[in-house]
Amino acid sequence: MSQFARTSEERIHSLMTLGYTERESPFLSLAALHGGYFLRGQFCRFIGKEVGGTSAALIEKLLDRRHAMVLTGSHNTKVYHLAARPFYAALGQEDNRNRRSREPLGIQRRLMILDFVLDHLHYWFFATEQERVDYFTGVRGVPLAALPSKPYRSPSTGQVTTRYFVDKNPIFILDSDRSVNPLVHFCYVDEAVTRSGFETFLTQYRPLFEALGRFRLVHVAASKLPGIAAQRIFERFVGGIAGQSAGCGTEEFRRRLEMYFISRQRYETGQLEGFDRQALVQLREDRQRFSRAEYEALFDRWKQIGAAAFETIVPLAAPKNSPLEASFTTHILNHSYAIFGNLEEPTHGA
Repeated sequence: MSQFARTSEERIHSLMTLGYTERESPFLSLAALHGGYFLRGQFCRFIGKEVGGTSAALIEKLLDRRHAMVLTGSHNTKVYHLAARPFYAALGQEDNRNRRSREPLGIQRRLMILDFVLDHLHYWFFATEQERVDYFTGVRGVPLAALPSKPYRSPSTGQVTTRYFVDKNPIFILDSDRSVNPLVHFCYVDEAVTRSGFETFLTQYRPLFEALGRFRLVHVAASKLPGIAAQRIFERFVGGIAGQSAGCGTEEFRRRLEMYFISRQRYETGQLEGFDRQALVQLREDRQRFSRAEYEALFDRWKQIGAAAFETIVPLAAPKNSPLEASFTTHILNHSYAIFGNLEEPTHGA
């Protein structure tokens, strides 16, 4: 893990060369990489000081250098957005999507993410997309296709770029865990808007969870109630995987794979009769489960010659079906940022 420690130190040093102090630079690095938004009180919490001249000096410096914009919420609350390209370039993250402006709910969620990180500074967070990809594929040997991803198409060139872990939820291991394959903790930061968001998160991360075989889910919210509902959803999710694992021999696996191919072909050719919500959810889950390159190649072959495609290639091994060692825990934040429902347009001035 030493490469990540060096990267963190380098980021702090780079921010110090921009004129930020030894206390300001670590906080700004955390805030930029874990959402891009922060409150003055969060900085004060980080340095162990009350709101006053120290925080005012940081804000003045950020705005003078045009490294941050300020938004005014209800009760005249100021929210600061680290958005300047040169600032992120100093972190080696010039194209980090945290530079982009967000809607109020997205800002609320990013403030909650930073709060969680500030509550757990002794944890080892994988802050950037590249750190996560490098760790899971390089250190843990997880196939790239098993990582949660989203394609983005350039409106000007039409070129498609695949980005990973776009949800930005914190991922960490305990610094005290010195085992070869430490337990990975995945967070879901819940604004308590809908339950479907958590269900979607579990579906998107399922291939990674299965590839690891052992993980912990931390549900982060501003109150107790969302975590109660989330735990029930999580238990059904893990139980469903266990149920699907039972009796999944070669023939059963091929039958399920062929059913997915049939459903996918119907969907892609516009034959949507009979496609209810359950069928669409199943198709989405199967896309995640059978997302590796060899399944894509087999799908293309199947479209040409049908079921015989399963006999003309070396049989594929079914995805890992050993029972998951999955645990669930909650973390309740001390603050709720639902007050930021009406944010004014950002400015560069205080």
